[in-house]
This record gives sequence, structure tokens and C-alpha cells, in this order.
Amino acid sequence: MRRLLLLLSLLLTTNAYALVQINESIKTHVFSQCETKEKIDTLNKSPVLLKIPRLLQSNVPNYPRRATRLFMEGGVLVEFDVDERGKVINPKVIWSENKIFNLTALKNASSSVYKPVLENGKTILYKGHKQETFFSMVDEQDMLNLGKKFDNLVLEIQYGLKEGKSAKYFIRRVEKTVKKIDSLLAREDLDKLTRAGLLYLKATCLYKIKAPNEEIKNLLIESKQHYVEEIVQSERGEYFVSSVTSMKLKTFGGILLGQMYLDESNWEKAEKELSGAILASIRMSGTDLPIGLKRQKIYQAYLQLGIASYYQQKWCLASKSWEKAKLLANGYPMTFPEQLTEPLEYSQSKNWWE
Repeated sequence: MRRLLLLLSLLLTTNAYALVQINESIKTHVFSQCETKEKIDTLNKSPVLLKIPRLLQSNVPNYPRRATRLFMEGGVLVEFDVDERGKVINPKVIWSENKIFNLTALKNASSSVYKPVLENGKTILYKGHKQETFFSMVDEQDMLNLGKKFDNLVLEIQYGLKEGKSAKYFIRRVEKTVKKIDSLLAREDLDKLTRAGLLYLKATCLYKIKAPNEEIKNLLIESKQHYVEEIVQSERGEYFVSSVTSMKLKTFGGILLGQMYLDESNWEKAEKELSGAILASIRMSGTDLPIGLKRQKIYQAYLQLGIASYYQQKWCLASKSWEKAKLLANGYPMTFPEQLTEPLEYSQSKNWWE
């Protein structure tokens, strides 16, 4: 098992491919069936189901050409009402990270069709429904929109990773990059998100030169404290929104921090970080079956989540995580570890009998 964990490394690459994602609600558990089981076990009662309009039809909005050309990303939150026939009325943008995406998000929301809410056997007007749309460049985990200095630091690391470079050369180059990061972190005028990004980048640098886990872990924990989340007032109360950059940091920083806890056999904290990372990925990309580099990283996260859950005897979460990892491995140069086949079968049998 230890050998497996050491093989799960994080890579720095880029790939310019546009992705548009639409979210109507935010998941609070990686696997809803496991959440339901846990709630029933804990509270001995069925979970309460909220009555909201259900999306029946929606077109994938086009990524604005100018935004694609300039590698721009952003999130948009649209609020609207759903009438008795399931049509969208009164759409309006209540939060936007970048106005270049507003019109596209509004047009998409307006063209969506919903199954209206039933009350006492009759369809009713539902006010204040929200649709969150993320426009992000697939696999651009290091394109965090934090300025040219950050981008240059990433390029330095990538150059050091090129074939033909010796290990000593790479270590010297990474150590030089870390010093530059430290000089930027010493500035008092940094905004919170830039500081979070630099701390994450420093953690990945130290991880690559095999620095002590505690040092890497402390950097990632500090980075989390600077994630930016805004509160938007809506028709139905407060709604928390995050930028694309924040969501990327939550995903990739959470995966690395989860691995640190896994190395320490701190199963509970590993589960929490890995679950949070996967949920951030799902929220941003809208799927638990991503493509490209992100697929490899989420595959690793599901493997690790399964391990953390298995050692806590959370059979539902363990089995579902490993099943998802096997699904992600299909058709890609990834193979589900043979060492986990028996634990998977055991957790499946325990989950079936519960």
C-alpha cells in the first residue's frame, strides 16, 4: 500500500482546451447514496428532499472567442424564476467573475427548460432558482490568472522537468524558484488569492524535491486560509460563490494535502481533504469523469479516498471511490492497482450487507 501511495505524484502541465460547465446545485457529498446511508444510520430517519425545478433541457454555451484567445476564465451566477410551464423568466446576473461571460450565461439560462415544481398536485411558479456557470480552460491547473510573475515561476519549474536534465540540476532550479516565491510572499500588498496560489506553488515545488511532509502540509494549510469565497444575496437567501482560480486551488491543493495526511495514516483528515477536492472538481467541471490530465489527478484522488475510507470502515465510500477509479482508468493509460482488488471486493460485500 505504501509503495502505491509513493507512485501517486502530481505533474505540472498545460493544455489549451475550453470547457463550459453549468451547475444548478452544489453537491455536499461525493456519493449521494453514501450520504443517505450515513444520515439514516446517524439520525434513523430519511433525508429531507427539497422541491426545486429539475433541468430537462439545456444547450452547452459557447466559450466566447475573445476569452478563448486570451485564455480568460470566469464564473457567472444567474438567478431566475421558473414558471408553471417550466420556462425560465426574469433571468439576471447576480454575480460575475468576468463580464465577458455574462451574455453567454444569460442566453443559456434563458433557453433552458425545466420540470416545474408541484405543490398540492399543481405546478407553481418557483422564484429565485440559480444556475452557476464556469468557463475554464481544461487541465490548466497552473493557469491561475495571478499575473505574469506567477506564470513565469510555473514555466521555470516546467523547464526544469524537461528530459535530459539531471536530478541535481532540477533540485537547484526548484530551490532557486522557491527563493523567488518567498520574495513575493514577503510583500504586504499581495491579495489573498495570489498569496494562496504562491503558497500552493511553493508546496508543489517542495513536494517535487521530496521535502518533509510537515513543511509541505503547513504550506497547503496556510494556502487554504486565503481561499476567496464571496457571499451573494439572492431571492432565497445567501449563496456562496468562488472564482475559477479558487476552485482550482481547492481541487489540486486538496489532492496534495490529502496525500500528505494519507502518508501519515491520518485517515479522517485525508478523507475530508480528498472529498473536498473531488467536490470542487465536480462543481467546476460538472462531471466526475473528467478528461486529460485532470482525469489522472481525480483518478488518484478516488484511489486515495478509497484507502482513507477503507481504514475507517466506511464501506460505502471505500467501494464507491474505488469503483469510480476503475471507471476513470478505462480507455486511459491507467491501471487499477492489483493490490486493491481484494480490499475493493471486501468493501463491496460489507456495503451490500449493511
